Amino acid sequence: MASATLPKTATATHDVRATSTRGPAPAPGPHRFGDHAVLAPLARGGMGGVYMACEVATGARVALKVLDPQFANHAQIVDRLYGEHAIASRIRHPGVLDIRAAKRTADNVPYLVMEYLDGESLNTIAERETLPTERIISIAAQVAAAVAALHDAGVVHCDIKPDNIFILANSDRVKVIDFGVSRFTSEPPSDDGAIAGTPWCMAPEQWDGAPVPASDVYALGCTMFELVTGNQPFSGSLPELMLAHLEQRPARPSWMRAIPMELERLILRSLAKDPAQRPTMHELAYELSRLLATQSRSSMSSPRSAGSGLSSGNDVNRASARAA
Repeated sequence: MASATLPKTATATHDVRATSTRGPAPAPGPHRFGDHAVLAPLARGGMGGVYMACEVATGARVALKVLDPQFANHAQIVDRLYGEHAIASRIRHPGVLDIRAAKRTADNVPYLVMEYLDGESLNTIAERETLPTERIISIAAQVAAAVAALHDAGVVHCDIKPDNIFILANSDRVKVIDFGVSRFTSEPPSDDGAIAGTPWCMAPEQWDGAPVPASDVYALGCTMFELVTGNQPFSGSLPELMLAHLEQRPARPSWMRAIPMELERLILRSLAKDPAQRPTMHELAYELSRLLATQSRSSMSSPRSAGSGLSSGNDVNRASARAA
């Protein structure tokens, strides 16, 4: 997504789990990537695909994120792919995707070996159903704890959104995925005018090309806002989005859905324009966990109390209210 009217370029990331009309990238040799045998294509993205595979020696199932061969000699693209492994290797947290190796095939195709996840993205779930309040709080608390571990390791994710939050099957366990535009906090701001991220949930400082850990807090605030209301905090063209994130105050989520006042307070604090006014990700994880415990006790004592997660007349229909 770009606009010539902006002083800098904003780009939406391409998620390799997204569907595409293009066929899967050809697997080298007899459907083998080194020690791994390809079982099936899982998904496609702008520059590659993800495959379910197994380790030949042990039969252990993994996922392979494979760059399309046409990009194999593009150093910047390859560096970004391998950078995901460099970032993930710093973190050992149950809520962060495990990227185990960065390799090349014999015919020079770069790929990553990742843990295999069975489930679906939070975006897919939210498009299908309106999530109860307690479930939103539980998911957000897990995301905050996982991203806090990233921050402790000196990493800013830079693209927290429902597409990059994966919910494991038969549970509400969360995995934060996709480090394609993540960066180390020690990196200087880009000097080429590029802005990487997803415009609808980019913090004001990220629009200036200078993301910080608090930028992830802002993005999680946008995500919670959308899960609660069915709408993104701001909408419009790319220039309109930029101005809104820089200057406009978001609407109060409680105007669109009955939610606990404490949840609304956390969402709006996370969406503060000044990064210093936002909670840290550790603080947000703690406050959300505390709120979840309170809501759980309230639900047990009074299942139909306000904020229990039951739909109300103010709940939006997510399928029709979701912004394009």
